[in-house]
Amino acid sequence: MKRRIVTAVVWIAVCGLLVLAVSVIPAGTFQKLLGHAALLSVGLQQPEGSAEILSGWVTKPIAAAPGGALSEQRVILGEVTMQAVAAAPSAKVPEKQAGAGVVLTQQMSAGKTFVEGVAIKNNTKTAADIAAALAHKPKIEFDRNTDDIQVLITHTHTTECYLDYDAGFFNPDAQSRTDDATKNMVAVGERVAKELRQAGIGVIHDTEIHDQPYSSAYTHSRKAVEKYLEQYPSISVVLDIHRDAIYQSDGTRVKPTAVINGQKAAQMMIIVGMKNTKSVPNPHTAENLSFGAHLQQTLHAGYGGLMRPMVLADARYNQQLSNGMILVEVGSDVNTLEEALYSAELLGKGLVQTLKGL
Repeated sequence: MKRRIVTAVVWIAVCGLLVLAVSVIPAGTFQKLLGHAALLSVGLQQPEGSAEILSGWVTKPIAAAPGGALSEQRVILGEVTMQAVAAAPSAKVPEKQAGAGVVLTQQMSAGKTFVEGVAIKNNTKTAADIAAALAHKPKIEFDRNTDDIQVLITHTHTTECYLDYDAGFFNPDAQSRTDDATKNMVAVGERVAKELRQAGIGVIHDTEIHDQPYSSAYTHSRKAVEKYLEQYPSISVVLDIHRDAIYQSDGTRVKPTAVINGQKAAQMMIIVGMKNTKSVPNPHTAENLSFGAHLQQTLHAGYGGLMRPMVLADARYNQQLSNGMILVEVGSDVNTLEEALYSAELLGKGLVQTLKGL
């Protein structure tokens, strides 16, 4: 009998909360919020084929957003207009805890061999002709004189996030993933989208959480990209924006950092999936390589030191879906969000320049 009474009380409380929520949140947004509310505790895993990654993954639950995910966003057709994603100063440095790890701030090499300002790290068995890729105009059909949506920004590993302090160490309780869209990859993508909108380029930002569970992230994001490509046939560029994680064998985590115009920026890395076989087809490798090379060239020329070498990987990363689709890693898990947002601003500016120059 007591169990029935407790159950009844719980259901009354739940129903009361649902009624309250429905009364203050529009139906469409409420449905979206429910989709984001189921948080799963899954392990961290590096995207297939990514460069510079060592062993030692962290397995921590996703940090929940205060007040619930998307509590300060307006969701329309998957596009988010952020109300408060301005680059806030890094949080107060916490007390260093027992077992804290070392953060090594390092400006990683921009590359040793350049072809017209583009250095690559080729992790495939196929030779790449960068000069030819730069001489080729990628077939992305960008139109300067339209208000149509031409760029899609998505995040396969949506919940990846950054440190909120810059102290040369990370505490054991430091989060590497969160569903808080003002702190994870959604905030970074929105900063890129802001630059595109200011330049008059139509952009849609997919803010759906795809990495719950993490093992199915690329399957989930593929379905989202397919949906947007069908809904907006005018899309010519797709950016899948992530952040990296670079561990040394002793547990030290590397923070790839460059100083651009006197401000710290998280170094970035473009990844182009080159895998293309009969069983795993990818008809867009040449066009995506050309587009990635043009963007890399623009960013290297405009912001020296910002870019790590462009990686050619023996994988697809869903890039079989479209021309003009690349993956961009913005910093690592021990960069700060402030540094990542600054890099995202520069990425947006470089993308605008690249598109208008094609």
